[in-house]
Amino acid sequence: MLRNAALSVTVTALVLSTACSDDGREASASVSQPTGVSTVPATDATASTTDVAPTTSGTATSEPATATSASATASTGDPVDPKFDIGGKDLGASTTGETDGCKKVDFLFVIDNSASMEDNQAALIASFPGFIDAIKTTLSEVTDYHIMVVDSDADGRCEQPCVMDADYQEFCSPKNFHACNANLDECDTTRGAGVLHPVGLYSSNKKCQVFGGNRYMLPEDPDLLATFACVAQVGTAGHPSERPMNGMQEAVSEALNAPDGCNAGFLRDDAILVITVLTDDPNYEDMGTPAEWKASVVAAKNGDESAVVIAGLIPKPDLGCTNNGNTMGAHWQEFIDSWGDHGISGSICEPDYAPFFEQAVAIIDETCDNFNPPG
Repeated sequence: MLRNAALSVTVTALVLSTACSDDGREASASVSQPTGVSTVPATDATASTTDVAPTTSGTATSEPATATSASATASTGDPVDPKFDIGGKDLGASTTGETDGCKKVDFLFVIDNSASMEDNQAALIASFPGFIDAIKTTLSEVTDYHIMVVDSDADGRCEQPCVMDADYQEFCSPKNFHACNANLDECDTTRGAGVLHPVGLYSSNKKCQVFGGNRYMLPEDPDLLATFACVAQVGTAGHPSERPMNGMQEAVSEALNAPDGCNAGFLRDDAILVITVLTDDPNYEDMGTPAEWKASVVAAKNGDESAVVIAGLIPKPDLGCTNNGNTMGAHWQEFIDSWGDHGISGSICEPDYAPFFEQAVAIIDETCDNFNPPG
């Protein structure tokens, strides 16, 4: 589906999912050597991620982080491109022409809303203009796409009404305690439901105005970039036991995608599904196994495994990317590997995600070209 040889866009598409839990566990992703995509030479950088909950004054003056914090700097001190910037590289053209190809794409972003996700959310928001340009340029024949954000949580730390405890002051106080008085509906507090009303520390703390009245975005949105920025800033007030894989399962479940479900209309049989997972959490807190997580996604696509792309930026101990020295987290890699050529993983510690997303775009392009819509 790559119709233009020269691609001068920035890109990001995939399930943005998880940081470390917010139960007081402190963790920092230390890089002892350059990190990167397992199949792409890593850039020379020593960036790290941390899972320390942001400190606040505990007053209503605490404000969410802005997307301007997304810039990264290499160890040499020289500026590097924002995450997800693939520059003007030629990704190559597909030689496949024997199938119908896709005309629709459903993009699912699973964003962990636990304590260390502030910078990652800002980086994604900053990269989104390039991502949407890549959709228009790389998949030039695709004009019908859905974009939905879900997080790894349900109620989080700011259940309504807020309970007076330490979390109440730290995680629920911004915007004059908006999280405690937001009048959230049932879908707003359902894990796997499309996010419309982020609340809590470092979140948008408002109901986002999504064109079309759904819990997912459409290309016709008159201000798609601003809408995505609002929705994707899910904040860091999530439950200490984050479960992004369960959020992913629920997002594509029959119950939530039914005509009366929270995500009604998002998942389509005649579209490919692109899921991106972003996590630096080494712990195994989701219910189920990698095989069961995969089975749920395949079932949602009527058994067509080839209609799915899975991408994950995860801890990579072999590249020196660990969470406070914790080398757990192999379940992420096992899940991604189970998708074969349709799965791609990279190091969450890498300050520049361009090599990773460059490969991901090529996989999405090939998947789209080889797709045979049912019927």
